[in-house]
Amino acid sequence: MNHSDNLDGEKTGGTSARSLPIDNAEYDAVVPLDPKVEKKLLRRIDGFTISILGALYLMSFLDRGNIGAANVATPSISQATGLSPEQYGAVVSVVYATYVVCEPIWANLLKILSPKIVLSGTTLVWGGLTLGTAWAKNYQHLMAIRVLLGVFEAGVFPCITVYVLMNYRREEAGRRMSYIFSCAAFAGAVGGLIGFGLVRIETGDTVGWQYLYIVEGCLSLILAPIAYFWVPNRMDKAWFLNAKQREQAMVRYQVNKADYNEEEQFAWAEVKKALLAWPVYAAGTIQFCADITLYGISTFMPQIIRAMGFSNVNAQLLTVPVYVWGASVFMFVAWFSDKYRMRSPFIVLGLSLNLLGYILLATIESVAGRYTALYVISAGIYITPGLNVTWIGGNTRGHFKRSTAVGLNQLIGNSAGAAIGTIYLSTLAPRYLQSMYISMGLTAVGIVTAVVLGLHFKRQNGIKRQLVAEGAPDQPELGDHNPHFQYMI
Repeated sequence: MNHSDNLDGEKTGGTSARSLPIDNAEYDAVVPLDPKVEKKLLRRIDGFTISILGALYLMSFLDRGNIGAANVATPSISQATGLSPEQYGAVVSVVYATYVVCEPIWANLLKILSPKIVLSGTTLVWGGLTLGTAWAKNYQHLMAIRVLLGVFEAGVFPCITVYVLMNYRREEAGRRMSYIFSCAAFAGAVGGLIGFGLVRIETGDTVGWQYLYIVEGCLSLILAPIAYFWVPNRMDKAWFLNAKQREQAMVRYQVNKADYNEEEQFAWAEVKKALLAWPVYAAGTIQFCADITLYGISTFMPQIIRAMGFSNVNAQLLTVPVYVWGASVFMFVAWFSDKYRMRSPFIVLGLSLNLLGYILLATIESVAGRYTALYVISAGIYITPGLNVTWIGGNTRGHFKRSTAVGLNQLIGNSAGAAIGTIYLSTLAPRYLQSMYISMGLTAVGIVTAVVLGLHFKRQNGIKRQLVAEGAPDQPELGDHNPHFQYMI
């Protein structure tokens, strides 16, 4: 049986110490894994690892979405490069065309090339592309840059998700992903603050929106070499752990070996398993429905607030508390999701908050009411995308099957980024009511899909318990089809 899961899907071991034989030549004795020591170890791993992963995600999200801030500057990026409203929508969306295609590829390359190389190498390239955007002269320049930006930024989030699931047990992953995913919220807040200051600068031929790209591009370029030396390929070799902590990290690898086997080699058969698993596509549908809100609101929130009667500068500032609120709610909810080892109820909660917020935003006429509605949407905006990807990742066994599943989840989900340019048309400004109606419908689809998928996993758990009761052996080679493996609901 899986060391960390019993047949009811509950965590075993409680608060008592665990002793595990280390199946490694370096160890010839049983090494105890004391929960108090493990908790201290996790705090150290979190402090170093989650911080750099969060910084990478923050900058990638910021660099990909700052075109919205650049377009409310005076002069705007559209004015400086001669973009028509349709061309602006195209450059917003095109980044996701290559982004989604490349996500499964990078997710599988993570282990093959090593996390250190993939995360730092892709950051170096997309940081340079962000910097280069400041000198784009026309529509063609922007299109070329954003196509390449999608190719290399695709190496960030799916690889971060896979990396977390390589180094944490699945009942620990929700909170860690909430810390990282909340960086998207803080990216919005930081973007608002940076945009407030930088878009007002004008020196010579360089104007505010250019400084926005110059500063953010340079920050990303600085982050790339830091990531190379900071991110450990294996946690038991991490530079920030002492000898005893590395020994404990090796114990954790052994505890988690049923979920992640470091010795597994790439096989197309594992990729095929993910491609043929319908829950992967169901989870992708949920991700798409949630990302319509995530990308739509994060890209167009400055314009939505500006339509309430605020200036460009104040519109940027007023996005900041909305994003901070969304991040705080997500971290709170993720803690409960991990504690109760459940995903679907909280995913439905997040989508329901999105739906309620849209209804309020579309129907209320007062400025205070519409601005409050943004807080309701924000309360759920990160819950679903963040928990959903850990749900399908944690319920998929076999590293390359999982990598493909996570990559496909992000491919389908981030297709929403390409869709928002056609949903949030400039002709629908300032209220974007039709855009909100479409988003409401997709949010409802996401709620139904999450309920169906949760019931499916619950039913499968019941079937597996019956098989085990009838004497079915523990067969780790079957991956998530192992009768002794229980899905998180």
